[in-house]
Amino acid sequence: MHFKNLDRLVEVLLTEAEARGLVKSLDFSDRVPELLREAEQGSKEAQFQLGLIYTGHMGVPRDFAKAFKWCRLAAEQGLAEAQYSLGHMYQNGQGVDQDFAAAAKWYRGAADQGYTRAQLDLGTLYSNGAGVPEDHEKAAKWIARAASKGHPEAQYNLGGMYMTGTGLPRNLKTAARWLRRAAEQGHVEAQILLGRMYFTKVGDVKNPKDAEKWFRRAAEVGSAEGQFGLAMLYNLGQGVRQDLAKSIEWCEKAADQGLREAKCLLGHLLIQTGGEEEHLRAFDLFQEGAEDGHAESMFYLGVMLAGGGGVEVDHAQGYKWITLASVLIHPSKKEMTGAIKRTLEYSQMRMSEEDMERGREMAWDWQRTRHAGKGPAKGPDLAV
Repeated sequence: MHFKNLDRLVEVLLTEAEARGLVKSLDFSDRVPELLREAEQGSKEAQFQLGLIYTGHMGVPRDFAKAFKWCRLAAEQGLAEAQYSLGHMYQNGQGVDQDFAAAAKWYRGAADQGYTRAQLDLGTLYSNGAGVPEDHEKAAKWIARAASKGHPEAQYNLGGMYMTGTGLPRNLKTAARWLRRAAEQGHVEAQILLGRMYFTKVGDVKNPKDAEKWFRRAAEVGSAEGQFGLAMLYNLGQGVRQDLAKSIEWCEKAADQGLREAKCLLGHLLIQTGGEEEHLRAFDLFQEGAEDGHAESMFYLGVMLAGGGGVEVDHAQGYKWITLASVLIHPSKKEMTGAIKRTLEYSQMRMSEEDMERGREMAWDWQRTRHAGKGPAKGPDLAV
């Protein structure tokens, strides 16, 4: 993976360096003078250690310029760990101006020596066209090398590439195999993606019990997506015995983390199982999701406003949210698309022209505000 958290990167690099015998201890507080002498005499191992120390660890004040200097000297002597660290510094503009081409150069130096993290990050640069021409086949080659050595992030990325046919022939069974390898190492995103594959029958393989297994693993370490996946299974009774109370329990956890889909499902469950107080809370949940741009929440909020549902009727507001839902719903959600279309047609028969016109105007205003600074809003489609 690409480390955005510098402290985590240094922690990993130091631990790896210790394991390979490049450092004797992770406590450098008394060794800086000795390391300086060794580094100035040309020891690439001492230079590399100093480079890491000057990133602000082991009681030494952070100085990226010195960190870059010492990592560069070690990298120029061919030390793979230093080459990778130097690439990371170039990629993130730490101690040097950001330069993706230079990052790719140093990642390649380490990758050619078999340094796994460099292989993954070089592949990612090729995938994004950052510092090198975009080339998904080269990206797949480098990521596959890292994946074959057991790197979970690389395995996850490779699984995704096989799933989408990016840089490799599309092969869902191979995708699942690589995702499973990453998931078994605790890679949460891989666990979630595997759960979705088994739940939605990707590649003609539907296995709710396996979906439950991987969603649960992700859920138990706090993943909102995993918690939501588990809530869906309990709601539908797939892979587990149907249990709305457990579905609500897991939905609450995911909704507390702000997951829009979880808020929407929780609203449904509260309406299904509760009374007036729960209906009001469902309304609030739909409203939160709608304001955040979630199309299904918009639809249900609009239905409640247009038809009551335990809240004060407001036809214009209801029409606004249903109209927005019709614009923003993903075309692949055919059942929801049909429900929205039917509801709009029904609303047009029941509402006054004045309410519908006000609703369309409010929908346009919402879109215009939402897209401020992001280019033109999708205004013409609002005239349903």
